[in-house]
Amino acid sequence: MADQAKRGFWDTIRSYPSTFWVANTMEIFERMAWYGFFAVSSLYITGAVETGGLGFSSEQRGQIQAIVPFFLYLMPVITGALADRYGYKRTFIVAFSVMIVAYYSLGQFHSFGGFLMAFLFVAVGAAIFKPVVVGTVARVTDKTNSSMGFGVFYMMVNIGGFLGPIIAGIVRGWDWKYVFIGSSIWAAVNLILVLTLYREPTTEAASGRGRTFRKVMDDTVEVLGNLRFVLAVFVVLIALMIANQGMEWLSWGRCAVVIVIWLALNFGYDAALRGRKTREDRKPRGGLLQPMRCSNWRFALYLLIMSGFWTSFNQIFLTMPEYIRDYSDTRGMIRLAGTVTRGLGFSEESAERVVGLLAAVDEEPLVGELDLLARMHVEGTGPSEQDLEQAARKILGYKVRVTPERLANLVHSIPHARIEVDTGILDAELQNWVKESESLEIRGAASQAIRDVIETHGPVLPDDALAAVHRRVRNLGVDVSRDQLRQTMLLAAYLPLARPIIEDGRQVNPEYIINLDAAAIILFQVLVSFLMARFHRFTTMIVGMFVAAVGIGLSMLAGGTMIGPTGGSIWVVVAGIVIFAVGEMMASPTSQEYVGRIAPKEKTALYMGYYFVSMALGNLFGGIISGQFYGHFARDLGRPDIMWALFGAIMGVTGVIFLLYDRFAVPRTAERQEIEV
Repeated sequence: MADQAKRGFWDTIRSYPSTFWVANTMEIFERMAWYGFFAVSSLYITGAVETGGLGFSSEQRGQIQAIVPFFLYLMPVITGALADRYGYKRTFIVAFSVMIVAYYSLGQFHSFGGFLMAFLFVAVGAAIFKPVVVGTVARVTDKTNSSMGFGVFYMMVNIGGFLGPIIAGIVRGWDWKYVFIGSSIWAAVNLILVLTLYREPTTEAASGRGRTFRKVMDDTVEVLGNLRFVLAVFVVLIALMIANQGMEWLSWGRCAVVIVIWLALNFGYDAALRGRKTREDRKPRGGLLQPMRCSNWRFALYLLIMSGFWTSFNQIFLTMPEYIRDYSDTRGMIRLAGTVTRGLGFSEESAERVVGLLAAVDEEPLVGELDLLARMHVEGTGPSEQDLEQAARKILGYKVRVTPERLANLVHSIPHARIEVDTGILDAELQNWVKESESLEIRGAASQAIRDVIETHGPVLPDDALAAVHRRVRNLGVDVSRDQLRQTMLLAAYLPLARPIIEDGRQVNPEYIINLDAAAIILFQVLVSFLMARFHRFTTMIVGMFVAAVGIGLSMLAGGTMIGPTGGSIWVVVAGIVIFAVGEMMASPTSQEYVGRIAPKEKTALYMGYYFVSMALGNLFGGIISGQFYGHFARDLGRPDIMWALFGAIMGVTGVIFLLYDRFAVPRTAERQEIEV
C-alpha cells in the first residue's frame, strides 16, 4: 500500500489503460439502459392500460421485481466462468446483442407471463455483462491503483443510474415505447464500443489450451466447494424466493419445514456416502456421489457477511421511496427550488416549470378519486371518514398531501361550486382528436358542446349527459372514444377545483430524492476512493458500514405521520441519504475491489460472479424484510422510526461481524489482505 500512498491523484488517473476507460464508459450506458427502465418499472407495470401501462396489481409487480433481480445476481457465477474461458470481448458482444433485443421486447408483451419472460431475458443480458465489466477493471488494475480504479468505476455506475431515470422520465411522457427503445439504443451504443475500441485483457480463449465446457463448470462449483454443496444452497434460496411471493402452497412456515427436511436429507445422504467410503475403502465416483464440501469457507463467509450489507443497502431503494411518499413533507424542497430558480434570474414561468418537473402530480387518477367521492356525496352514500382516509392515502400516492378533513370540505363544496372549465386541457386534447387539415370551426364547436354539458351538470356528469355529448362531438367529426372523452371532461372540470389542494400539498417525486445518493457518489466517489486508498481495505469497508448504518438509521428521527397536516422533516431524510452515500462510497467499491484482487487472474470474472451472489441474497432478504417491516411497523403501527432503527441496526451488526471476521478468520499475511483461495 506504500506505493499507492506515494502516487499522486493525476498520476493514478494516467496509470489506467484505454480498456479501463472503455469498460467504464460501457458501464455508464448499461446502467442508463437498466435504470432507464427499472426506475419507472413500477409505474409501467401497475399503470392503467389506457395510459400505456400493463395494469398489473401491486402483488404481481412485487413478484416480478423479486424474481428477476434474484436470478440476475445468481447467474453471473456461470456467466463469469464462461467469460474467463471464452474471452471478455466475445462475452460482451453476446451480452449487448441480447440486451438490444430484450429491452425492446419488454414493450411488446402485455400478459404477465410474457412480460416476465421478456424481463428475465433482460436479466440474462445484464448477468452476462456484470462479471465481465467488473472483471475487466480488476484485470487492468493492480494493487497500486485498484482502490481508486474501483472508485472511478463505482462513480460511473452512479452516473448511469442518475441519468437513466431522468431521461426515461422525460420520454415516457411522450409514449412508453420510447423507454424501451431508449434502453435498446444504449445497449447498441455499447455494442459499437466493444467492437471498435475494447481490447481483450484475457488470454485463455486465444491460447489454444482452453478448458472444456465441462471443466469450466467443474471449476465454477469448486470455488466454494462441490456440486452437492452448491445444489443444497441453491434449493434453499429458491425456496426462500418462492415463499417471498406469498404463495399459499409454500407459506413461510411450510418453507421452513421444507428447508429443514431438505438439509436433513442432504446430511443423511452425506452420512451414507461416508459410511460407504469406509466400508469399501474407496472414494465416491464424483458429482452427486460426493459428500457436501465447502472448500473455501472464508470466501463463503465473506459473501454471507456482505449479503447483510446489501440487505440494508437495498432499503434506500426498496423502502425509502414509499416512506418519503407516505411520511415526508417535501414542500420545503419545492419552495427552495422555486427560490433558487428565481434567484438565478429565471422568470416565474421557468420557476413553475422547475416545480412541475420536481413535483409532477398524477392528475388523472387524482380527479378520478375526487369524482368517486363527489358521486358518493351527491347520491347520499358517503363518503364516510374511512372513505376519506383511504382517499387521502391514495391521493398521497399521486404526490399530493391532503388531510381527510380538507378533502371532505372540497367534496362537499363541489355540487355548489362555480364551474370554471380548464379550456387549455380541452384545446390540447381536441388538437389530438381533430386532424390538422380539418377546420378550426369543428374544434371550436366540440369545445363549446363539452363546456355546455359541464357548466349545466357540474363535474359529476350523469351517464346520459356523457352519452349525449359523445354523440354530438362524434357527429361533428371528432374521433374520440367515450372513455377518452370522459377522462378529458373530468380533468377539465375537476382540476380548477382541485388546484388549491394541489398547490398547497404537492410533493417532490420520491425517485428524485433517492437520486441524491447517486448524485453524491458522482461528485465525491473518486475523492473518497483516493483518500481511502491509504487505509487497509477491510478498515475502509468496516468504517463505511458504520457510516452507512448512521445514514440509514437517521430517518428514525424525521417524524411525521402518514396522513396529517404535515409530514416528517425531509431535510433529516436527505441528510441520512447523503451520509449513507458516504458509507456506500467507502464500502461498496472496496468490497468489489477486494474480490478482484484475491481472485486468480485466470478466474477473475468467475470470482466477480460469485461476488454478485451476495447481492442476490441481499435483494432476497432485503425484499422480504422491506415488505414485512413496512407493513407492520410503518403502516399498521404508525412507527416507521422502529423500522429505520432496525435497518440501521442490520448494517451496524454487519459491520461488527465483519470486524470479528477480520480479527479471527482472515490469515495474518504480510499485508493482511488475502483470503486463502
